[in-house]
Amino acid sequence: MNLRLLHAWPVSRYPDHTAIVFKDRRLTFREIDARVSRLANALLALGLGRGDKAAVLMNNRVELVESLFGIARAGLAVIDLNARQSAQEHIFLLNDSEADAVIVGADLMPIMEQVLPSTPKIRRVIVVGDPGADHLNYEELLAAQPETWPDVVIDANDVDRIHYTSGTTGKPKGAVSTFQISYNRLIGVLLNMDRAISPADVNLNIGPLTHAAGLMMNTYYIRGARNIILDKFDPDLVLQTIERERVTAVLLIPTMLNFLLLHPRLKAYDLSSVQRVWYGTAPMAPERLREAIQVFGNVLRQNYGMSECPQPITYLGPEDHILDGTEAEQRRLSSAGKPAMGMDVRIVNEDGSEVRPGEIGEILLKSNQMMKEYWRNPQATAEVFRDGWLHTGDMATVDQDGYIYIMDRKHDMIISGGFNIYPREVEDVLMAHPEVAAAAAVGVPDDVWGESVKAFVVTKGGRRLSEEELIGFCKQNLASYKKPKSVEFVADLPRNAYGKVLRKTLKEPFWRGRERKV
Repeated sequence: MNLRLLHAWPVSRYPDHTAIVFKDRRLTFREIDARVSRLANALLALGLGRGDKAAVLMNNRVELVESLFGIARAGLAVIDLNARQSAQEHIFLLNDSEADAVIVGADLMPIMEQVLPSTPKIRRVIVVGDPGADHLNYEELLAAQPETWPDVVIDANDVDRIHYTSGTTGKPKGAVSTFQISYNRLIGVLLNMDRAISPADVNLNIGPLTHAAGLMMNTYYIRGARNIILDKFDPDLVLQTIERERVTAVLLIPTMLNFLLLHPRLKAYDLSSVQRVWYGTAPMAPERLREAIQVFGNVLRQNYGMSECPQPITYLGPEDHILDGTEAEQRRLSSAGKPAMGMDVRIVNEDGSEVRPGEIGEILLKSNQMMKEYWRNPQATAEVFRDGWLHTGDMATVDQDGYIYIMDRKHDMIISGGFNIYPREVEDVLMAHPEVAAAAAVGVPDDVWGESVKAFVVTKGGRRLSEEELIGFCKQNLASYKKPKSVEFVADLPRNAYGKVLRKTLKEPFWRGRERKV
């Protein structure tokens, strides 16, 4: 295992090729590699070393790429924070991960200033932009260090990354990846490419590089391709960029793809350079897929993955996106495809037996790309790993030809716009309101976002509250994308014999008549 070999390869072969494009900045592999080494040396010069952890809180930009690469090059572990989360959420993640330092964009310093008083273990705060009087300046740190690779020993089993995902209780859990696992994941993506990546490729990155987009960006980077980075999703900007930069590959969550298909001037843009449209993170309606194929051609590919084992666990390739085939072939547009190379996937019922076609069971998987464990959470680790298999919590069925169809989520997770939301974290905020006696959150169909959060609320003593008041209260205490889009006031919540709220009963009327429940 040697991540260094992967990142050294493009700079040794194509040092003067453009590696990263962000707004008006265009950096070559030689320039990016030098800045990454300067950052790694700066982190080590600050006293950080093996076993330490550095968090990153930035919107997409060049320095985010440098930070993700540089932290690893120094032999430290990356804690990637979601720029859309609240101060309270950041506090929990930084304290739970025991982060030693944080690299933050100046535009996000107002939220970080709320976080720092409650995160005493943070020893260093490095700011991209104006650091003020109390923190370190990112560019000044880089300027003071050499661009040679740091001389550090990295063991394959050292922690490379702790990526937080919510658990069934709503409390975030840190999925731990070692340097070996991160290497395996990059190789796994390359092994499952249906067309080889070359330096002639141009990959467009729109989603947060701290999530699935980062794995794709990294994969294209190590093969010498050019990566275009956007700091937000804007349909006009995306279409303009594809046309101007002659983009060959782009990863889109279904919500983004929907917005592009609805763009009034879509046909005015030259999209002929696109050779691959990756989509995933949430299901996409077959009707929209048909529209996308008509617009982009037969270039779509769906990848299924999760924080505990990133994509592709399964994939649906271009050869499976058939518009005019048999009924079975057309139905595959609603599937997640077949297992990827290197993935052992089973779908089992409650007694552990593999389901027959048409039956629904839980997806289990085994691979050298799975997380090692949940950080500081042996109980959750033991619950998800049983007999060497990772129990995903995703419910699915399979057809006669081995195509997997994800039908529901075992633990009620909501996916809205490609982001995972667990009901409990929304309910905890609702219950913090002084006039709320009980609350439940479920995912309901949303034509734009796939799903949206709907809250059912019982008020204390039947007191009157407004929908707007509760939504505003949630927005103050949660990332905005997690807040309920609608609130329904009810006299009571349905519960089972043990007093547990029956979320399935609440959401069922909204999904009635739909084959899939996600």
